[in-house]
Amino acid sequence: MGSMDLNPPVDEHDGVRVHRALWRHWGTPAAIYGTIVYASVIAATSVDNEDSGSAVQILVFSLVSIVVFWMAHVYSDALGFHGDADRLGDRMLDSLRHALFESSGMLEAAVIPSVPLLLASLRILPADVGVFLALWLCVLLLALLGFLVFRVRGRGVWVCLVGAVVTGLFGVVVIVLKSLLSH
Repeated sequence: MGSMDLNPPVDEHDGVRVHRALWRHWGTPAAIYGTIVYASVIAATSVDNEDSGSAVQILVFSLVSIVVFWMAHVYSDALGFHGDADRLGDRMLDSLRHALFESSGMLEAAVIPSVPLLLASLRILPADVGVFLALWLCVLLLALLGFLVFRVRGRGVWVCLVGAVVTGLFGVVVIVLKSLLSH
């Protein structure tokens, strides 16, 4: 049973059912954390490194970094889950399955922002445009995740929008920091 199962059952209409499905797949703490980490690595890697030849380096370094963070997250989650007093009879394989499920959002968070970086690596986009788009896609994803967190709990649209803005601001802070480092 994952942490996403803690939501109490509610009378769901089609819109909430769709939001719940998205939340179960993407809306995990690992997805939010992974998006912020991925944006941060892109921003740090791209400082003074935005010519077309470096787009491949930015993409590769960012992907390798998120995979290393994901592996550390899976490892620590599996150990924590396995060491829980309520699960002393569980096998390590059960803990690993749990950790892989709980941490998958961290890797999924890198998929959409990687598209403009890939296009820049293929020289379809200039590297600086690829980085710009990747970072703003991270902001958009964070805002969407923030919106969905409140939507699946049946909150009103204003609360959902505030959640979107607050969560999206984490990505905006990364972009501001990158701008400060670049100048």
